[in-house]
Amino acid sequence: MISQLTALCLVFGCGVLFLIPVRHAAARAWILAALNLLFLKLLISGQNLIWVIALVALICLLLKAVSAAAWRIPAACILAAGTLGLFLFHKLPAIQGVSGKTVLAAVGFSYVALRIVDLLRAVFEKRYPAPGLTATINYLLPFHMLLAGPIQSYDDYARQPAVPSPVTRAGALRAAERIAHGAFKKFVLALIIQKLFLTDFQSHGWRFLLEAQAFYIWLYLDFSGLSDIAVGIGGLLGLQTPENFNRPYLARNMINFWERWHISLSQFIRANLYIPIQLRLVRWTLGRYALWCASIAFVISFALCGLWHGISPRYLIWGLLNALGLLITNIYRHYLTRYLGAKGVKRYLANQPIRVCATIVTFEFVAFSLALLQEPL
Repeated sequence: MISQLTALCLVFGCGVLFLIPVRHAAARAWILAALNLLFLKLLISGQNLIWVIALVALICLLLKAVSAAAWRIPAACILAAGTLGLFLFHKLPAIQGVSGKTVLAAVGFSYVALRIVDLLRAVFEKRYPAPGLTATINYLLPFHMLLAGPIQSYDDYARQPAVPSPVTRAGALRAAERIAHGAFKKFVLALIIQKLFLTDFQSHGWRFLLEAQAFYIWLYLDFSGLSDIAVGIGGLLGLQTPENFNRPYLARNMINFWERWHISLSQFIRANLYIPIQLRLVRWTLGRYALWCASIAFVISFALCGLWHGISPRYLIWGLLNALGLLITNIYRHYLTRYLGAKGVKRYLANQPIRVCATIVTFEFVAFSLALLQEPL
């Protein structure tokens, strides 16, 4: 087997040769599905690839059943339970050395599971019909987004044209520049920071404080670099790929941070966890405790976000720390609006010293929450 990045480069090259020239919708879908499966074949054995295809085919059948009135709820429950079971199998640290975990890691099942949830909701709510096999493969297993996201919503996937407009010379240059920019961030800048400043948090005192800052910057460069590469590849191949970062180090509070950091994940959390939980709580309380309903929704959503990253106490604590930052921001914003009014809040937000102080506090909160995540409990 070869490395994921080598496989990405090889399949991207095949995509340039075989996908870009094709202007027939069905042919493009089949070629793209073949490219996505080729990427997996380069990472796992042929026998395991057959199991992956069989799993996707089973998901297709269950989605077809979800779209039928008679089997809607049982099929949805089976698919949801199966996805949760595979996710726990993939994430639980007690299960080690099992070949199935290797396959799930290769396909990036943490991201695939979220795509399954989004696709299930879209079909269950009858917003879209159940997709066919090629569409399911292309949505769940996009080769350029498997390494580190982004998590494309099914709404965005379904709305994109089956045959995109030909890439212009300017568009190709922008996409190539995006790939080069991402590669430079990941393989040059992030590597320099890793070699010079990171010790897996074996440092103490002021060195620990320095490493906390460096780790946040390194994580951003490494993670956003892969996302830039994915966006660039998508731009060249005519595959719409969502943006995942927007200068999160400039965020002035934790709500603003999650609007800028891992944007596709925060949008998934908002659409599939936060808003449904908040709306249900508001209806139960008849709208009398909207602020507390939002706070509870933050805690539940980001506790689950932490456990999605890893099923362990440290990830749960990291998720709850983020929830704490979010609900403090939300409560502060609520009372600021109450006492200053709309015009006063506008002046407050425009105040440059306040903006600088808020940005520094947010940066440090994020940096030390990430540093605590690396520390043994």
